[in-house]
Amino acid sequence: MSFLTNKFHISSGQELPPDRQALLSLICAFFLSISPHTGRLPAWFALLAIVVLTWRYKIITANVHQPGRFVRISILIIVIFLLFLHYQTLLGRDAGVAMLIALTMLKFLELKSLRDYMLVVFLCLFIVMTSFLYSQSLWLGFYLLAVVIILFTVMMYLNHRDRSDLLGMLKRAASLVLVGLPVAILLFVLFPRLQGGLFGLPGDSHSGLTGMSDTMKPGTINELNLSEKIAFRVEFLAPLPTAQQRYWRGLVLENYQQGTWKENKDGKSTGSLVKYSDNDVIEYTILQEATNKKWIFALDIPISKRAGLRWGSGQTLRSDSVMHERQQNHIKSALVYKFIDMSESELAINMDVSAVTGERVTELAKHLYRQSASDRDYINKVLAYYRNNDFIYNLQPPLLGEHPIENFMLDTRAGYCEHYASSFTMMMRLAGVPARVVIGYQGGEWNEQGNYLIVRQSDAHAWSEVWLDESGWVRIDPTSAVAPERIEYGISAIRQLIEQGQELGNLSQQQLQTVLTLSILSRSLKNFKLFWDGVNTRWYKWVIGFGSKNQISMLKWFGFKQANVRILIILLVALVSLVVIIQAWILFRRKKVLDPAVRQYQIYCQRLSRIGIVRSNSEGPRAFARRVLLLRPDLRELVLPVVEAYIAIQYAGKISNEQHQKLIRAVRNFKPGRRKIALNNS
Repeated sequence: MSFLTNKFHISSGQELPPDRQALLSLICAFFLSISPHTGRLPAWFALLAIVVLTWRYKIITANVHQPGRFVRISILIIVIFLLFLHYQTLLGRDAGVAMLIALTMLKFLELKSLRDYMLVVFLCLFIVMTSFLYSQSLWLGFYLLAVVIILFTVMMYLNHRDRSDLLGMLKRAASLVLVGLPVAILLFVLFPRLQGGLFGLPGDSHSGLTGMSDTMKPGTINELNLSEKIAFRVEFLAPLPTAQQRYWRGLVLENYQQGTWKENKDGKSTGSLVKYSDNDVIEYTILQEATNKKWIFALDIPISKRAGLRWGSGQTLRSDSVMHERQQNHIKSALVYKFIDMSESELAINMDVSAVTGERVTELAKHLYRQSASDRDYINKVLAYYRNNDFIYNLQPPLLGEHPIENFMLDTRAGYCEHYASSFTMMMRLAGVPARVVIGYQGGEWNEQGNYLIVRQSDAHAWSEVWLDESGWVRIDPTSAVAPERIEYGISAIRQLIEQGQELGNLSQQQLQTVLTLSILSRSLKNFKLFWDGVNTRWYKWVIGFGSKNQISMLKWFGFKQANVRILIILLVALVSLVVIIQAWILFRRKKVLDPAVRQYQIYCQRLSRIGIVRSNSEGPRAFARRVLLLRPDLRELVLPVVEAYIAIQYAGKISNEQHQKLIRAVRNFKPGRRKIALNNS
């Protein structure tokens, strides 16, 4: 321990009383530790921090009275009460982290000794670890690593007698982290992964996850359209499908009640009979973000599933359990397909119009159907009705009245994908054509930096499926009749066009390219975002997602015929022991790093030893100086400045850069010559 103390300049001598600089360093470290949580804490935490930290600062700088036990306990009770009011519990992730931060903050009120200061630093290290309960992103990992180095620096700063070399302390703190890095990497790679983790996370650990609801009414999908969060990423094993083919199937909604579409709970949950050609099959890997839901999104239409997934109604996929973590799935889909049959129960529910109110919309459907030669011709006439009757794509449409389908088709004529999918599906049913609503995502942004597709929450979309006897279920997207730009260029382009006052559906390809062309700065910023997303994706895939399967594959790659937990543990113990032994050998072979003042004094002693005056281990600076002057009185003017400066630093506590420079100059000037003393000085 004494070796490490000298090695890293950590003082083990007399504890200095904490002062203003020590408090400010601790406050900075505290704020850096809690910064990832600031957006999640109650607003009154800011007031608590101002009161507590200002009070502590005044205690040190203005001798303000230290709060007594009764005051501290009263504040503690108030804080716990406010936490309970805010979270409605004192347990769980959010409430637990907030309480840890609050109690650490209150610890500032009872700082007295150096031990109290060190305790706050250790609590900050715990706060740093809690940030990973919310995110494991790459930037957060780098940031928290830097915070840990700063916390180690603060530890040294509090314990060190000479606080002038702050940069040196920072370097030594970083070296401590680097020393532990090889062991940390080995633990990460080889420590056996246990099912369910080492401990169960609190019930609220997965709160705040965004995802698609299993119901649809005007506004539900538009709420997702406002979010730029990523829903999933896709890597294709074949060329990228066109924008018109990129429909990501999530849920099929067949029940319509009181203006809301819902899943048919009695629908088939097995893969339907689908006919397709092998030439139309595409394979891809989808990395889906956590959603707190079970639905798996797949390119329309999925034809295969892996173990752990099951079929939902309408040829959709479900996970066996709620997705609290990112999930990677390898899926096959058919871009061209045909459903072979439909049961009587499916036919009945997909022709149900009992919840549709309003005579005008019923008459409209019958009128258009009478003018149609076939069901397919009727579909085209309804789409033409949207195009030719001043329907607009509007992200902030007027509210619908008591008869939502009728109000939209004949009155407001403004809405987004929910309105068009819902009204079109009901127009089909009112004419006796089976139809249903499908919700999921459409489109996506290609990331050339990582060769994968990014699908965001803002790409959420709804469309219709219509049953035609000769084709089975056919995808019809009525939104494309009004805003084809939504399908080709995505929702971000729609927003940009609307903001510029452009009329959707009537722009030429050249006009679209001109309007949507980005400036050099915007294009550079976009490319950087895509590059960073590529880096993060690999971080999640190869680091955060590194699990037991990866460990087994790694062992087999290294030639282990038997790859199991026992082999992992043996390798872990052996390699960690080897690394620790090598590091210890390097450290103890290396010359000990001494205090700067001690180093200068040793130079002084070495020069005296060259002329035969050797210092005994039991001799202090003054005793040795008296013996030197007894043997060489002519060195008085050179010896005394060295001894006085050294004693002032080491024993009188006069620690300053000026004092160190004084000692350095005295040692530099100390040149005793080459005349050796003939006496035996041992």
